[in-house]
Amino acid sequence: MIKNIFKKLIIISAIIFIMTPASVYAVEEEVSEENIQKAINAYKTGISLVRAKAYDNAIKAFEQAVTFNPNMTDALYNIASIYVTQKKYDEAYNTYTKIIALNPHDYDSILQAAKISYNRKNYALAMKYLKYIPDDYEYYYLVQQMYKDAKEMFDSQVDKIERAKVSTANASKKVLIDKFNSPAGMVVDKDGNIYVASYSDNAIVKVDNRKNKTNFIKDYLLDGPVGLAIDDYDNIYVANYDANNILKVTKAGQVSVFMDKVSQPYFLYIKDDVLYISEQGNNVVVTYKLSAAK
Repeated sequence: MIKNIFKKLIIISAIIFIMTPASVYAVEEEVSEENIQKAINAYKTGISLVRAKAYDNAIKAFEQAVTFNPNMTDALYNIASIYVTQKKYDEAYNTYTKIIALNPHDYDSILQAAKISYNRKNYALAMKYLKYIPDDYEYYYLVQQMYKDAKEMFDSQVDKIERAKVSTANASKKVLIDKFNSPAGMVVDKDGNIYVASYSDNAIVKVDNRKNKTNFIKDYLLDGPVGLAIDDYDNIYVANYDANNILKVTKAGQVSVFMDKVSQPYFLYIKDDVLYISEQGNNVVVTYKLSAAK
């Protein structure tokens, strides 16, 4: 697969990336000259520790640099690169996303986040990252190759899922509702109405007892809806995958952000007043007591 991109001045163990002090701070946030100098000194210490292969201490030095100057994305990049050498890919990925949040045009970090997503077999996310990289990027040929590989693997996953759906017992299949765009999660309320998340349309589609299909929710807050769950009061909870949050939709159709900072929520389930959430971004399942929000 794709090797790491080396945009820094010195390469240690074919992984660690170093830059000159003149390029180690950005201008997004006001930082005093004193703190800039402290950050540079801590950064230099980190470089020396990297050369000595004292990676854990190097991370601490780079973290100190970021404490003094939150805009020092190159210190964060070195931290992420060390994590890669240590095979701590979750920590590396989280650090790359911090860089991207500070600088959405840091295409090296975007490529590295895509690579980790690819290695996690999250090919859809890898492709999403790669689409942000312009064709004038220095290593765009690597972007093209990774995208091609990710697309092939994603298509293979989809093909396996589709083949797994085929019944080996020649069971009859009845189409209940057709002509959906990227249907994902589905729930049924107490009146028998069906609600389906349409990922590509950013909508929640309602199908009543007569199979009449309408857009129940088409709201600006929807951004990649996938999993759905419904509580005892017919409130619908939406795993808003691309927005990294959970939405709540009342029976009357009022939409609000129920929970934010949920990393790529995918599947939702409610049992005994507890909402279960699978977070693909963090590879965890979390729970939330719904009564706490009432």
